[in-house]
This record gives sequence, C-alpha cells and structure tokens, in this order.
Amino acid sequence: MKKRLTLLFAVCVATAARAGLSVFAAASTTDAMNDLAAAYRAGGGESIRFNFASSGALARQIDAGAPADVFVSANVKWMDWLEGRVENISATRFNLAANALVFIAPPGSDIAFDGSVAGRIAVGDIKSVPAGMYAREALEHLGWYSEWKPHLVQASSVRTALLYVQRGEVSAGIVYATDARAAGLPILGTFPPESHSPIIYPAAAVTEKESALAFLEFLKSDKAKEILKRHGFKDV
Repeated sequence: MKKRLTLLFAVCVATAARAGLSVFAAASTTDAMNDLAAAYRAGGGESIRFNFASSGALARQIDAGAPADVFVSANVKWMDWLEGRVENISATRFNLAANALVFIAPPGSDIAFDGSVAGRIAVGDIKSVPAGMYAREALEHLGWYSEWKPHLVQASSVRTALLYVQRGEVSAGIVYATDARAAGLPILGTFPPESHSPIIYPAAAVTEKESALAFLEFLKSDKAKEILKRHGFKDV
C-alpha cells in the first residue's frame, strides 16, 4: 500500500510539473518573455513555464525529446535546423522580432569602439550561441577578428556574457541592444547591420497543442508588440 501511495505521489508531482505551457526561449528574450507571459495570463491565457538558454542548446534539447510546446530562437539558423526535425514547425513559424548587435563595457570604462582591443571581450560561444555567431560575422566583416580572437571570452549564452561585463570580469562585451538596455549599461558602439546576418527571432509551435497555437497568436498581437518594443526589440 505504501509503495502504491508513493508511486501515485510521484505521478502527481510529474503531472503538476507538466502543467501549463512549456516555452523554450532564447536567453536574450528573458525579460520580455516574462512580461509577455504575465500579460497573456492576465488576459485569460494559461500559465507558462520557461526554459531560457542559448538557442543552440534549446534546439538540441527539443530534438532530443525535451517537453517543449513553443520555441523562440534568437536566429534563423537554429530554427531552420530544428524545422528539419520537427514537422509542426513549418506550419506555425513566423518572425517575432529583430535586434541589434552592440559593444558594451562596464561603467566608467574608457575603452573605445574603434577596432583596437585591450583586455578580455565577452561574447557568446561563436559556434553555437547566436550572439556569438553574429559577433564573429561582424568582426570578420570589419577585419578585426584575427586580432580580437585571442581576447574573446566565450560564454554559454548572451546573458552570461552580459553578466561578465556587469561584474567587471572583462573589459567589454558584444551583446544585443536589448541586453545592454536591460542591464542599464552604456552602448559604446553598434555594429553595422550589413556586417552580420539579420538578427531575427523566429517563433514556432513544437507540438500540436491548441494552447501553443493560442500563445503564438498572442505573440502576434498589438499588445505583444508593445511589450517587445518596450524592451527594445524591433519590428521585423
């Protein structure tokens, strides 16, 4: 009897953990997504459980069977990669927002955005984290990459790179404009849009749940666009 009660309790806990909508979203959307979820809930929508990480890590988790209902990526490449593995994505995918790539430093820094490099520079992993991938493209386009590469401190997500800058553990960082805004850090320079691939955030349903489609429809609403704009995201 005791074993049966223990098993029943475990099943109830697992069921509770799965309650609500599961949204896997790029780390750079953390603040905006939390506000979007609150607005969605206030309008009668269900509760949302978030998993925030780099888009590459999230895409791999979903491909491995992680229980996600919606995926919001910080670049098109990772959504393309997952679309080839999850049937539902192509039918529900749309571009949610856009962003810009900026150069930041801790308060009081005298570092300049002029191609010279001094000290360590925080970036997302240049092979898997979208912000790092964009950063490498931009540095290569400007002819700075070979000189900057030894100074790059690669982080597991753009928010981790941002944290390094906030703590003063690096001399500067390359993040999204929305990250700099969220942290209240000064932007020393913005990388030219033509220096890297367009920073687009595609969103799509990973399951056929009606609630996933309902949340995606909310993300297309004027209310959602207003919240995204407040956090510094741009219209696509």
